[in-house]
Amino acid sequence: MMTYCKYYSPVTDVTFRKVFGEHPDLTASLLNAFLPLEEGRTITELRYLPPELMPETPARKHSIVDVHCTDSAGTTFLVEMQLNYDSDFFQRVFFNASKAYVRQLKAGEQFKLLQPVYSLNFVSGDLHKGLSEWYHPYQFVHIYHSDRVFDGLKIVFAEMDKYKKLTDKGDTKKDLWMRYFTEMTEETRKPAPELLSDPDIAKAIELLEIINYNEAEEYLYDKYWDAVSIEATWKGIGHREGEKEGLEKGLQQGLQQGREDEKRHLALNMLAKGFAPNLVAEITGLTTEDVLSLVTH
Repeated sequence: MMTYCKYYSPVTDVTFRKVFGEHPDLTASLLNAFLPLEEGRTITELRYLPPELMPETPARKHSIVDVHCTDSAGTTFLVEMQLNYDSDFFQRVFFNASKAYVRQLKAGEQFKLLQPVYSLNFVSGDLHKGLSEWYHPYQFVHIYHSDRVFDGLKIVFAEMDKYKKLTDKGDTKKDLWMRYFTEMTEETRKPAPELLSDPDIAKAIELLEIINYNEAEEYLYDKYWDAVSIEATWKGIGHREGEKEGLEKGLQQGLQQGREDEKRHLALNMLAKGFAPNLVAEITGLTTEDVLSLVTH
C-alpha cells in the first residue's frame, strides 16, 4: 500500500533555503542544468556565501529568495526566485550580479583576479511578453561580432508560468527541475514517477515533506505566503493614478510594524517551548538583547 505525503511548495524562502541553501549537491545539480557553462565544465563543489542585500521594501523582501555561492575556481553563482514580477526586476538582477562581480576585489587588488559571475533567476510572471520561449540566457556580446563575448557576467531567466502551459515537456534535467518548481505544491500527494526516478529531484522532493519542518519553519512558511499576497494586492492597487506613493508609504509602515509584532510573537512562542535565546534571535531576526528583554517582561 502506497503512503501519500504532504508537501510544502518549493518556491518559498523557507523551503528554497532548506533545499538549496543547505544541500550544495542539489544546488550544483540545478546550476549544471540551467547555466550556459563552457563545454565540458561541470560544477562539483560549492561554498555558500552570505546572501546579497535585498531591497528594503518590506513586502518585496518576501517575494525574493536567493542562494549565493562560489565553486573551487572562484566563480560566483546567484540563484533567485521572483514570485511577484515587477518592472524593475531586470534592473535589480543586473545590479545584484554586477555588485557581486565588483565585490570580489579589495582595494588595490588587480583586475585580473576577477572571476565570472552567473545569475540564475526563476520568475513567476510574463517577463518576456510576446516570446513563447521560457528559457532566456543573456551575456555581453559584441554588437557586430557575436563570437566576441565578455565572460564576466552571464544571466539566465526561467519563466515558470510559461513552462506550466507547455503541452509537450521534455525529459532533460532542466525540464525535471522546472517540473519540480511548477508541479510540486501543497496539493501534491503523489509526485510524478519521472521526478522520483531522478536521484537529485527525489531528494529535493523529500526535503519538501511537511514532516521535516519544525514549528518555527511552519510559522515562517505561512507568513511568507501572507506577505506575497499582500505584495500582490499592493501592486494591484498601487498602480491607480495618484494613489501609489501614499499607499506604498502607508503599506511599508504598516508591514514593518506588523513584521516586528510577528517576530516578537514567534519569539515568545519559541521561548515558551524551550528554544535557546540565540537560536530564537537567529530565526526571527531580532537581536539577542531584544529576545532576552521579552523574558524579563
